[in-house]
Amino acid sequence: MRFKLVIFTVLFSFYCQPFFGQNQKVDSLEALINSGIRDTTMVNRLLEISVILNKDEPDLAQKYANDAIEIAKELNYKKGLAYGYKNLGLPLYFKGELNNELVGYWKESLDIFNEIGDKQGISNLQSNIGSIYQTKGDDPTALSYFLNSVRLAEEIGDSLRIATAYLNIGSVYSNETLTYAQALEAYKKSKKIFDAIGYQEGVGYAAINMAELFLKENNPKSALNVLDESIIALRKSGGNIATSLIMKGQAHSALGEFGMADSYLKEAITVSTQKDSKIEESKAYIELGNLYNKQDKLTQATENYLKGLNITETTLVYRDKRDVYDGLARTYSKLGDYENAYTYQKLFSAMRDTIRNSDYEKTVGDLRFQFDIENKEKEIELLNAENELKQVELERATVTKRYFLVVAALLLLIAIGFISRYRFIKKSNKKLAEERNKAETILLNILPKETAEELKVSGKIKAKEFEQITVLFTDFKEFSVAAEEIAADSLVKSVDYYFSKFDSIIEKNNLEKIKTIGDSYMCAGGLPTKNKTNAEDAYNAALEIMKFVNETEKNPPKGIHPFQIRIGINTGPVVAGVVGTKKFQYDIWGSSVNIAARMESSSEAGRINVSENTYQILKDKFDFNYRGIVKVKNSQSLKMYFAEG
Repeated sequence: MRFKLVIFTVLFSFYCQPFFGQNQKVDSLEALINSGIRDTTMVNRLLEISVILNKDEPDLAQKYANDAIEIAKELNYKKGLAYGYKNLGLPLYFKGELNNELVGYWKESLDIFNEIGDKQGISNLQSNIGSIYQTKGDDPTALSYFLNSVRLAEEIGDSLRIATAYLNIGSVYSNETLTYAQALEAYKKSKKIFDAIGYQEGVGYAAINMAELFLKENNPKSALNVLDESIIALRKSGGNIATSLIMKGQAHSALGEFGMADSYLKEAITVSTQKDSKIEESKAYIELGNLYNKQDKLTQATENYLKGLNITETTLVYRDKRDVYDGLARTYSKLGDYENAYTYQKLFSAMRDTIRNSDYEKTVGDLRFQFDIENKEKEIELLNAENELKQVELERATVTKRYFLVVAALLLLIAIGFISRYRFIKKSNKKLAEERNKAETILLNILPKETAEELKVSGKIKAKEFEQITVLFTDFKEFSVAAEEIAADSLVKSVDYYFSKFDSIIEKNNLEKIKTIGDSYMCAGGLPTKNKTNAEDAYNAALEIMKFVNETEKNPPKGIHPFQIRIGINTGPVVAGVVGTKKFQYDIWGSSVNIAARMESSSEAGRINVSENTYQILKDKFDFNYRGIVKVKNSQSLKMYFAEG
C-alpha cells in the first residue's frame, strides 16, 4: 500500500500569516464581524474564520465561506470571491470527498484568479486541483496542473510552492524502483525548504513520503524513525497524524510485530473518524485487512476490506479501490470461495489498467525530464566554468613559451611559432567542426530539427500543445506467436526490414516517427511543424504501408518472415515534448494518442481503422465503411470506420 501526499497552502496573499484551530481568534473575529459593515474587511475576516475551522468543523467552515462569497459578489470583490470558492472546497478535501462538487469549486476559484491575474492564487489552485487528481490516481492530469503551478511559483519566488513541487516530483520518481534514489533526494530538498520557512505540516508530509520509500526498500526500521519525526511535526501544526499511524502499522507488520501493527492501525481509524478524514479511514481499514490476511484471520480481513471498500464509494480514490479488490481476491481464494475471488480479481485488473493506462509513462516521463534538465543545466554551468579556467591557464602557458622563444631565437623563432600556432588552430578548428557535425547528426536522428535547434539554443525543451495532429499506429498480427516460432536473429531482421520501409514511407508523406515498442510502430503528422494536411498525409502513408506489407506477404524476400498488419488512425490535440535526460526521446501524449491506439487494437488484419475525428476530415476525399459504435478498453465506446479500396 502506498500514500501520495500533496501539500497545498491555505494562506491568503493579503494576510501576514495563517491561523489554525484558535477558538479565541474565531471569537474575536466574530465580534468584529457582528459590529462591522459589509465591506472587503468583513469578507477577509469571514474567510479567515473558514480557514481556521475547515479541519475541525467543516460544515461551519463552509457556512463562513458562503457568507464571504455572498458579500464579495455584492462588492464585486474578485479576490475575496476567488478565495471564497477555494475555502468552500477545503473541508471537502480534508474529509476525503474528492467529488465533482470539490473540483467545481476550485476550478471556479482558478478561473477568477486567472481573470484578475493573481499569480500566487493561480499557482495555489493549480496545485490544489492537481492534488485531487493525483489522490484519485489520475497522475497524467495531476502532472499537467503541477507543472503549470511550478512555473508560476518559480516566476514569483514562492518557496512554499517550490518545496511542494519537489514533494510532487519525488512522488513521480517513487513510482519506479530505479529512481528511488532521486525520489529520496527530492523529498529531502522539500523537507529542508519546509523546515527553513517553518511550515511544519510540510515537514511532516515530506517525512511520511520518505518513510514510504523506506518501506518499499524493505527497511521498516528507518521508516519508523522518520514517522516519529512526522508525527511530531504534524502535531505542532495541528495536522492529521492518521497517515503516519497507518504507516507505523505497516512497518511493525513488516517486522512481524503484529500486535503493535494492530494497535497503530486501530488508532489511525479512531483519529481519522474523529477528523472525518475518509481517505485515511479507508486506507486504515484496508491495511488492517492486509494485516489479518497475513495472519490468516480471514473473516476479520474480509470485514475490514469491505469497510474500506464502502468508504471508497465516497472518496472515489482509484488506488484504494485497486488495493481492496486485490485484498478481497486473495482472501476469498484462501477461504475457497473461488467465485468471489474471481470476481474481485477481475475488478482488480480493470482498476489497475484504469490507473496506469498507455498515457501514464509518457506523461510522468515529461515531469522527470523537467526536473532532471534543471540539474543538468547546473552541471553544464560548472563544466563551462572549469573549461574557461583551463583555457586561461593554457593561454597563459602559451604566452610564456612565446616570450621565451622571442628572447632565445629572435625573429626567426617568432615566425616559426606563429606558423605552428596557425596550423594548430586550423587543425583544431577542423577537428572541432567534424565533431560538432557528428553530434548534430546524432541529435537530428533522435529529435525533430526544430526541437533539436531549441535544445541547442536554450539547453532545454518546453512541452508544446498542438490543436490538431494525426496519430498513426501499426501492429503485426500474431507477432508473439511468430516470436516463439522463429529464431531471434530472423525475427529482428524481419522487423527491421518492415520498419525501415515504414521510415521511408512516413518521411515521404511528411510524418514524424515517434517511437517503436516491440512490433508496434507509432508516427504522427502535423508536428513539430503545424500543417492542415496531417490527416490526409497519415492516411496516404497508411495506404502505402498496407500495400507494402501485403506485397511482402505474397512474395517475402529470403530470410524475411511475412506478417499481416493492423493500422489505426485518429486526429486531435496532443502535447509534445522530450522525455529522458541521457537518451532523449521526442514523444507525444494526450487522449488523442490513446484513441489512435484503440483504433489500431480494434482494427482487423489488412484493414485501416479510423476514428470519427479523422473520418469527418477525410470523408469527402476517400471512401469509408461505418463500423458502428465499438466498445474498447476502459469501457469507452467509439465510432469507427474502415477504409475502403
